[in-house]
Amino acid sequence: MRKSAAVTGAIVVAFVGGLTVPGLFGWAGTEDAGTEDAEWTLPVAATRAWFPPASEYRTDGEPLIDEKFETLMTALETAMTADETLADFEREAEVHLMNFIRRLGPAAISDEQKERITARLAALAEEHPDHSRMISQRGGLVESYSRPWPGGGLPSLSGSLLIFGGADEYDTGGEFFEDTQVEDMIARVDAVLGTPDVLDNFESEAGTHFWRLNNRLQLGRLTPEQVERVAGYYEEVKAAHPGHAEMIDRYRFVAGNLIPGNVAPNITGTDTDGVEFSLEEYRGNIVAVIFTGQWCGPCRGEYPYHRFVLENYGDRPIVLLGVNSDAELETARQAKIDENLPYRTWWDGHSQPDAESAATDGPIATAWNVTGWPQIYILDEEGVIRYVGKRGGEFIAALDELHTEMRMRSVGSAPQGIVIPASRPRPATKSN
Repeated sequence: MRKSAAVTGAIVVAFVGGLTVPGLFGWAGTEDAGTEDAEWTLPVAATRAWFPPASEYRTDGEPLIDEKFETLMTALETAMTADETLADFEREAEVHLMNFIRRLGPAAISDEQKERITARLAALAEEHPDHSRMISQRGGLVESYSRPWPGGGLPSLSGSLLIFGGADEYDTGGEFFEDTQVEDMIARVDAVLGTPDVLDNFESEAGTHFWRLNNRLQLGRLTPEQVERVAGYYEEVKAAHPGHAEMIDRYRFVAGNLIPGNVAPNITGTDTDGVEFSLEEYRGNIVAVIFTGQWCGPCRGEYPYHRFVLENYGDRPIVLLGVNSDAELETARQAKIDENLPYRTWWDGHSQPDAESAATDGPIATAWNVTGWPQIYILDEEGVIRYVGKRGGEFIAALDELHTEMRMRSVGSAPQGIVIPASRPRPATKSN
C-alpha cells in the first residue's frame, strides 16, 4: 500500500483510477523489438506538448469554461490524427488519451461536455476497430476523472507512463549491475524528465520516475563507482531544478544508502514497550527490517511467513525487526499478540498524534524514504543490505541463502573437523 505523497498522486492513476498493469503504456525497447540491441524510446506523444499545459486546467473545482473545453477537444483531434500517432496507433494514442482525460480531473465537467467526450471516443473506436479495447478502457476513466480530483490535485501521467519494462528487467539476483545497465536506467529517467508534462509539475511527476529508478537499483548491487555515478546524476538534476532540491535529495539518499551493497543506516527508536534500542545492536545476525502496520492489508498477508521464520528458525542467527506505522500504540501491541508475532518492533507512529489509523510519516519511515508498505530490507551479519522487497516465499529463501553463506564462512574459518552451530539470535555484545 502507498502513502499519500507526491509519488502517490502518480501511482494512484494506475491502480486506483481503473488501469491495470497490462494497460500501462510507454515502454518500447528490447522486448518489443525482439533483440537486445533495440533502442529504447519514449512515445512521441509524451515528448511534445500536444495539449495545453495541464496546470491551465486547475479550476479549484469550478466548471470548465467552454473556451478551454473547445481548445482541449481540438488538441485531441490534432493529436489523434497526427502521422506519428497513426504510425503506431496503440502506443501513441493511449498516451494522448490519458493526457486528454487527466486534464478533466481538476475541473468540474458539465453533462453536455461529458456527452461530447463520450461520443468522440465512441467514434474513435469505430474508426480504429483494432484498438477499440484500449479506447474503451481509457473512455471508462472519463466518469471518474470528470469531477474534481481529491485534494484539488492533478491526475498524473507519470503513474501510467512506464519507462522500464517488467519488474525483473534489471534483476541481477543480488549480484552487481553492469555499468551499461546503470547507464541505461539513468538515460531513461533523464529522457522523461525533459518532457512537457513532467516539467509542468516536476515535484510530483519527476518523483514518480525517481522512485522507479531507485526501485530498479534495489534489484541488484552497485559498485562504489556506480554509486558515485548515480549520486552525480541526482546532483545534475538538482542543479537544473534547484527549487526541488529537497525532493531530489530524498531520492538521492535512497540511491546512496538503501541499495544492496551499502551498510544500512542505523535506526534508533523505542519499541512497543517503550524501551530504546538500535539496529546496530543486532550486528552479527542476519536481520530483516520490516516496515509494516496492522492498517495495511498486504502487510498482514506477510504475517504467515514471519511466523514460519519465528517457529522454525529459532536456532539460527536470524532476527526480525519491525517498524510499525499504526497510529495507536495499542494497535501495534495487540497485533503482536493476536497474530503471534513477538519479534521486537519500533513504534514509528508516535510523531503523528492526529493520524486516524496509519501514521506513515514517522521518523524512521521518513528517514528511509518508505513510500509503500510493506517494505522489507534484509541485511547480512555485517549490516550490509543484501535484498530489498523480498516477500512471501522469496523472503524465506533470501534468509536461507544468507544463513547458508554465513555457515559456510564459519565452517571455512573453523579448525578442520569442527562444525560451528548456529547461535540463537541475540543483540551483539558491545565491547567495553
